[in-house]
Formats: sequence, structure tokens, C-alpha cells
Amino acid sequence: MPDRSRPSADQVLAALSAPARSNGKPSPAAAELPHRATAPTPNRPQDEGSIKETVESILVAFVLAFIFRAFVVEAFVIPTGSMAPTLLGAHMRFTCKDCGYPFDVNFTGRLVGDDVEIPNIARNSVYALNCPNCGLKVPRQNPRDPNDENDATAPPVHYGDRILVLKYAYLLSKPGRWDVVVFKTPDRSGDEREQVVPPYTVNYIKRLVGRPGESLYVLDGDVYVGMADADLKDYQVQAKPRAAQEALWRVVYDNDYQPSRPDWRTPWVETAPGSGWKAGAPGNPDSGVTPARVLRFENANGAGVLQFQPEANAGNQPLTDWLAYAATKFAGSGDSYDGRGLVARNHVSDLKLSLFYERHVGDGPLRLQLSKLEQTFTAELTPGKVRLLRERDGAGVPEELGSASLPAGSGHALHVEFMNVDYRVTVRVDGRDVIQTTPQQYHPDLPFLLQAWERDQMLPKPQVRIGAENQSCDLAHLSLWRDVYYTNRDESYSSGPRWGIPSRPIKLGPDEYWVLGDNSLMSGDGRYWGLPVELPEEGLHAQPGVVPGRFLLGKAFFVYWPAGYRLSPGSPGMVPNFGDMRFIH
Repeated sequence: MPDRSRPSADQVLAALSAPARSNGKPSPAAAELPHRATAPTPNRPQDEGSIKETVESILVAFVLAFIFRAFVVEAFVIPTGSMAPTLLGAHMRFTCKDCGYPFDVNFTGRLVGDDVEIPNIARNSVYALNCPNCGLKVPRQNPRDPNDENDATAPPVHYGDRILVLKYAYLLSKPGRWDVVVFKTPDRSGDEREQVVPPYTVNYIKRLVGRPGESLYVLDGDVYVGMADADLKDYQVQAKPRAAQEALWRVVYDNDYQPSRPDWRTPWVETAPGSGWKAGAPGNPDSGVTPARVLRFENANGAGVLQFQPEANAGNQPLTDWLAYAATKFAGSGDSYDGRGLVARNHVSDLKLSLFYERHVGDGPLRLQLSKLEQTFTAELTPGKVRLLRERDGAGVPEELGSASLPAGSGHALHVEFMNVDYRVTVRVDGRDVIQTTPQQYHPDLPFLLQAWERDQMLPKPQVRIGAENQSCDLAHLSLWRDVYYTNRDESYSSGPRWGIPSRPIKLGPDEYWVLGDNSLMSGDGRYWGLPVELPEEGLHAQPGVVPGRFLLGKAFFVYWPAGYRLSPGSPGMVPNFGDMRFIH
């Protein structure tokens, strides 16, 4: 039986659609509506249906979030500095008191599972640290302010980056070389870890460099790939893609950060004094005086050369594999301020020279030069044109490897990047690659490099020069950078990696990968893992040093919460550092 106390849907629709009567009497349909449908009810209780819908919505949101976390994206925390400075683990922050360059330094805490015990302040510790830009030693303590957080004594400690990982991304596509990947570690040696968790359950993050079926070794900082049965001389050097390479540059010297201490000398030294090069004067940039961070050349009828001299100042170790972030590698608790610290063992010749070039008058060339072993490459810029030249030691006449057109006319500042990395020389102007060598034009001399490795021979330092002729020009925002250098020996030379060196290449099986850390000096990665993976109940057996494919958790793609700022000394970094949020390459 229908409920006569309630209007039907047809009655309600008829009431709403009926025209109003001019005599003021309600329509028949309206008259049939119960009186309680039109009279307001004061103090009406909350609708139980609305509460139910709200609770259901919240539950659905939680369910979707858990599904998203389980199958799409998950957040991870970087505990250690093995991927620094691409990704920061627990670290300390400093700003050079002389040149103003900001830099980070690793903090080594006790590992518990896949986490690090991180205090707010590194108490009872004094570190020997140097600015990577100008070499200034971080002062032990500021006598005018004992609470200064920018000192070597008990500095604050910041948490590592929080990242997002695309889970199961590799179910849709194969992992790519140079991807930053998160995986369950195959390492169960326990040398540096308190074993409070079962084997193969700790999360690691590294850069993937080797894929199934490949054979790899590291030589002179580069990664070489070949077939398992190939001769070592037939392996091919692996060049990094642009996005990954940009994340792997380490500062050598940035001329925008000018020290003021009396004993400091610029590393850009004029080979023939008085040839036309001069640095600007400090002071008000609006005064008409060239700023100190701008280098000017003025010689209408002559030439001058600046050469980078890494020995100009003590403290840092330019053009080597020394890394300021890893300076605490040998430092424990206590006073290490006067300790030996980290000492570079390798010269790095994979470099990038970056500057803004503005020609005022004259049509002479600007020459940027980078050398590697016995070859010197020159980017020669003239009005409307750039050429790439190569000169071999003892060859005499340089050979041209390529040329390209440039915007003509004076008054236009060109952003020029000149780089020699992974045996590929590139001239980049205003964000565009205009010249780049091919593997046929430029490739490594593997017999020479392998012989130097066997003899434990340190390769020569590169030479970096800037020359100008018959012109007036300014060079602004001049900086020099080096590539990541993957080591195949440790600092003492008494031992070294087990795998991935010329005498023991890592040979990967059908579902095996090889990974390295960007902070090669401090990374416990596939070079050092000494035990095989044994999971007989799952039918999994893998050789030492590799990551089985089923251990891969996903691809790291975004830093969503970089280590934050502190509200007060000693407090956690709760204020997010929005400016350092970034995609991971």
C-alpha cells in the first residue's frame, strides 16, 4: 500500500510547475501537499544521512590513498649521503664566511635498518671542513657568537630529502641506464649496519648503470659496457643524457662568489701580465665600474690568455675527485678539526666551462680551451660563427671538428657552455647544442688507460684556458664544473671494489642490474657487495654485486620535501624549503 502521508513525486513536480493563480489561492496540487512539508521546523536535528555520507567519503579517500601509495607512488626518505649532492641524506649546512658559497656536508649517524639516528645537533664533534669554491676552512668557532650555527663545532644536523617513487613503473617499461632507482638491497654483509631487520628488506637508492646481459667496468671515472666475452679494449664508454648530466656537475670554482681575504688569489691567472685581461673593481654595480665578478679584456691589437691554476689557494682540491660533501668520511665523534680529512686520489678531466660573453668592439676571436690527456679542444667564437678545434700533442696544426652560425652584432651577451664529458665535446650557446663530437671523431684510448690503471698511474691534470684577441669584451657569471668521478680504488690504495674494475668486470645475468652511488667516495654499492643473493624458497640465486630485477621497487622522480629550515637553533627543520623541490634525474 502506498504511504498516503507523503506526496508522490508526480505531485511535487506538478506543484513546482503549476502557474501561480491571480486570486491568491494555491493550486490544487499545492493544496494536496501535507502542511509539514511547507512549515519550517525550528532547531532541526542534523541529518543522519549527511553524517553517513561524510564518513563514507572520508573512508573512500583513505582507501584511494592507500591504493595510490601501494600501487602508484610512495614516499621515501634519503638516510645517507651515498647519492649526494644529487640527493641529500642526513647533512650539515654551511655558508662560506668569505665568498658566501653555500654547501652541504655529510653527517654520519648510526644505521638502524634503513634509517639513520639523526640528532638535532652534532654534539661532541668538531669537523675539518673547507669551502668547495674558495678553500676557506670552516672556523672552529665564532668567538663573537658561540651559538653561531655556521661553525665546525657541533653544527646542526638536517634530515635527508623526502622523495616520491613511481612504484611498479618498470612493469610498464624496462629500467633505463642512469635512472635513479629504489630497491631492496642485496647487501647482507653487515659490516656497517646493525642487523635489526631481515636480509633483503632494507631500501636503498642508487643510480642504475648496468642492465641485463651487459658486462661493465669503471675506468678513469667513466662507465664502460661490453659483451661478457669481449676484449676489455672493445668496451664502449657510456655518455650520460643531458638531464642526468646536469644533476652530476660538481663545482670547481664559481667566479660570482668572490672571496675578500687578503691572502686569497684568483685562480684565473694571466699568463702574460699586461696582455689586456683585468678583473673589475668591487663596489656599487651602478657606479659605472665593472663589478669584480666580471672579467674584462681590452686590447684592440693584441692577445691575452687566462689560465686556471688550481694550486692558487690551499684548502680545497680543484680538478680532482675530492668532494666537500664527503669530507667527514674519516671523521668520527670527537675533535677531528686538525685531522687529515679526505684527500683526492684522481685528477678529473671531464669539465664544463660556463660564462656569458659580451663583445663590445673588435672582430677578434674568443677561445675557450679544455684539455684531456694528450688532446686540447678549443671553442673559437668570432662574430657570427663558432668553431670547434682539436690539437693533439705534437701534431702542430689544429683540426676543425665542426662549426656553426651565431647571432651577429655586438651588445648581445651569449651564454656559452663548453664541456668535455664522457668523451663527447659539446659547444652549447643560449641553451642549444650547436656543435657536438661523434664517437668516430673522439673516443677513449683504452689501451693507454688500461695500462695506466695496471700501473696504478695517476693521470695528468687537465688544462683550462680562456684567450681573447683584438677586441673589447666582458665575461660574466664565469664558472668551472667537473663531472662525477666513479672510483675503482679506495683512498688508501690497499684495497678496493670487488667488482666492476678492469681486472674483474661485473657480468650481468638475464634479470640482473648494476648500480652506483653519485657520491662515489661514500657509496656502498654494487662495487662492494661480497655475498650472493640466496632465496631458495623463491627460486632466486644471484651473484654478488648485482640487484635482481624483482628487488627493484620503482623509479625516484621528485623531491617533494627537501630538508627544511629551523625556527630556532636545535629545533627540527619544520619549515619546508620550497625552492629546492625538484625532479630527480
